[in-house]
Amino acid sequence: MRLTRLQTNAALACMAAAIALSANHCSSTSSEDGEDVVSSSAPVSAEWSPAEWDIVHSLSPLPALPNDTTNVYRDSRAAARLGQKLFSEPRLSGPIQTGTPAEGQLGAIGESNKIACRNCHMPESGWLIDIRSNNHGPIPNATALGSLWMTRNVSSLVNTVFYTAGTGRGAAHWRENDGFSDSEWFDAQSEPEGPPVQNGSRLQLAHVIFEHYRADYTAAFPDWPLDPGLADSTRFPATGSPYTDTANWNGLNARDQDIVNRILTNYGKAMEAFLRTLVSRRAPFDRYVAGHRGAIGHEAKEGLRLFIGKAQCIHCHNQPLFSDDQFHVIGLRIDTAKSPFASPDEVGRSANQALICDPSVAGADFSVNGPYSDDRTTGRDGDFCARTIPAGLWRTKGLRQIAETGPYWRDGQAATLEEVIDFYDLGGDPVGTYLGGPKEIQPLHLSAREKAQLVAFLRTLTGDPVPAHLVADIHNP
Repeated sequence: MRLTRLQTNAALACMAAAIALSANHCSSTSSEDGEDVVSSSAPVSAEWSPAEWDIVHSLSPLPALPNDTTNVYRDSRAAARLGQKLFSEPRLSGPIQTGTPAEGQLGAIGESNKIACRNCHMPESGWLIDIRSNNHGPIPNATALGSLWMTRNVSSLVNTVFYTAGTGRGAAHWRENDGFSDSEWFDAQSEPEGPPVQNGSRLQLAHVIFEHYRADYTAAFPDWPLDPGLADSTRFPATGSPYTDTANWNGLNARDQDIVNRILTNYGKAMEAFLRTLVSRRAPFDRYVAGHRGAIGHEAKEGLRLFIGKAQCIHCHNQPLFSDDQFHVIGLRIDTAKSPFASPDEVGRSANQALICDPSVAGADFSVNGPYSDDRTTGRDGDFCARTIPAGLWRTKGLRQIAETGPYWRDGQAATLEEVIDFYDLGGDPVGTYLGGPKEIQPLHLSAREKAQLVAFLRTLTGDPVPAHLVADIHNP
């Protein structure tokens, strides 16, 4: 659908008014992280109407870190350091189930203690993505290879802490492309015992922490000392969880299950503290909005104009992360010719209700309303558990550092930004070729130059790299 200029201006004015209600137009000269901030009373560039500028200004700078009250250790330096150590810890992983060295697998079938978080979220990539994949390395497709081939692409971890639907204590923190979990710490603790990922277990994790990280854990979580009984392998077997080696797990009494669950929870909270250090600011776009008018070129500015106007990207890619943190149907057909291990049958958002809402499911204990949350009164999951959620809903991805973090889509089937823009220009794939609907996008009728201008703008969203010392391998021997 193409809008007339009058309709476009009216829509922009309406959107600007809505955004102004939630935007934090700070009048100071810098944020707590040193980011340049332009005053709301600063002169508006002659390149933009007041309505347009309000929208542009709502996209920058990145705010202060969200205040996640469900994790009281979120800003603990000791917890962040423990999280950094465990990010590089391969002893959390169980047996490798598939893959070869030629495909980038990290060991032989059946070998354990080979896969750390950093092996898929690779610091050497610059943005903590998997550079083994697609055109960057030997893996012949675009999804991740952990213990098994996974159905999803590896996303960057940089700036993911800003995935929140708004600001304030009740703002939702849904994680992953499908809203797998409702907090950073819940999401992080799923990786060690996920069979396709590290294929370990929570008992294995508890033993690794007890045997190799006791001092680090005590420094990070002084309120939760490790139980000396963890030295007893009869009482606490080497492996076991509700998902693998279930007999070992079910053989624990309720108190000992709680001891292990608390260690798993604190692992997740340490990882959240670590993720909160992985922030990239001061992209050229941010410098432009802050008043450095030459920070981006003419073609990028025209791309920005398209982004908030004709191309309609702003309707979903808004807020400073360039994501509304909501879930939409865009009509994407999963192409297994391009991404052989992707699944056309994945339903997205609706698959996760039981994990969070059903008390009989093991994961429900770790929701923001559960016994391991440090604030069970946030209400930030809204009416999620009462809703009927249709198939095909996937979260809006943030666009910061997007030019550096391909391949794209949840399964990585698009190699370039140009392919992504072509998809949106066509209004998505034909009805009946994808799960869910109706689609929320329509054809845009962009010219070749307009597509190139959008790419030029997207390339201005890459900020400063994360300092190398924050992602260095410091795991304990």
